[in-house]
Amino acid sequence: MTSHYIPIDPARHTRLHERLLLNPVIGHLAGLIITLFGAQLIAHGSVLMPQDPNQQLSLITLTTIYIINALLLKKIVRFPGGRNFSYGASITLALIASAMMIILAFRLGYSRSTLFTGFAMLIGVQFANFIINRRYRKLKFALLPGVEITNKDGAENICFRELTSAELSDTRYDALVVDTDNEIEDDWLRYVAHHSASGTTIISSKALNEAINGKVDLNMLSIHDMDSLQPSAVYVIAKRLIDILSVILLSPIVLPVSLILALIIRFESKGPVLFVQERVGQKNTPFRMYKFRSMVPEDDDTPRFADMDKHRITRFGSFIRKFRLDELPQFLNVLKGDMSLIGPRPEQGGFVEQFEQEVPFYSYRHIVKPGITGWAQVSQGYAVCTESTKEKVEHDFFYIKNLSLWLDTLIAIKTIRTILTGFGAR
Repeated sequence: MTSHYIPIDPARHTRLHERLLLNPVIGHLAGLIITLFGAQLIAHGSVLMPQDPNQQLSLITLTTIYIINALLLKKIVRFPGGRNFSYGASITLALIASAMMIILAFRLGYSRSTLFTGFAMLIGVQFANFIINRRYRKLKFALLPGVEITNKDGAENICFRELTSAELSDTRYDALVVDTDNEIEDDWLRYVAHHSASGTTIISSKALNEAINGKVDLNMLSIHDMDSLQPSAVYVIAKRLIDILSVILLSPIVLPVSLILALIIRFESKGPVLFVQERVGQKNTPFRMYKFRSMVPEDDDTPRFADMDKHRITRFGSFIRKFRLDELPQFLNVLKGDMSLIGPRPEQGGFVEQFEQEVPFYSYRHIVKPGITGWAQVSQGYAVCTESTKEKVEHDFFYIKNLSLWLDTLIAIKTIRTILTGFGAR
């Protein structure tokens, strides 16, 4: 047996995720036609074409929302959980709300019947697309001998087949999964080369496991992988601007809510309203992080896991922790530049020193600003031991490796879901 380098085409890998949606041209075009013609016919009977500027503006608005929605979903579907209908519907509703705010702010004329019928059609088409993809659109992955997929049940719309013979055949798969870290027999290399030349995507088992589980396996990580974990410098700058703008736009909501929470905390139990603690931020720089106090104060500041302080949590503290409202004062940290809205959660200095000894590459999570919420929080929850902290770091590395507006959008949607329902909070 000999070890060979197997070329893996990232562009083909990305297109695999897009195939989980209906054909980008036929599917989206059909959905757009159904939405526009359906809205017009239902709202105005047999009148197919718009009769006045108000109807025209309404159809243009629907078209714009549909296109932006399709582009966002195309990006978000690549991440674990991104195909969840509730998240897609949340994006659609946010776009609808934004469109209505613009129309009302500029006092634009619109056809109420056309627009609101179109909104309903948008959600209906999206739901139909979701059902069709879930039932009928599946990717077929062939696994070479020795390839291990750690969470096959978590793979959305993917069928796996373990290969036993390297005889060349005309059988086609969407992708062949290979273990690039181990030696591969020459017969199997010829098999892979044959299918690659036929247009089949070749993907490493490491990359597939990351895509399915939403985390980077630290046991499979080497110093040579650090280059792939470098975040985009352009998006880091854009992310800072988005943070500042988002805090300013949310201030009219956050400030009144914070005032109410502060009053309740002040009268429920003795102690300060805010809990201030030193945490480690970007580039291992310490900073003072603010939270609403959710526990009975005590003098001992020894670093402890969250579950060790359950007995100190107040009744109202339990409520604000469940819905993550205790994190609202960290908007001030975001304005100061200590934190971002989205990123790895900052840890206490004592824990950082401990985890640097126990968890490989732990300090690398400090390459980006820590966040109020993050991929690890919406995927895993609170860490309560070294082992769960290691898993949290694996989620953090996946976030850093895939840092983008699209992943941040998915995290924001999941966080809003937790705030509104308490679901997913731990």
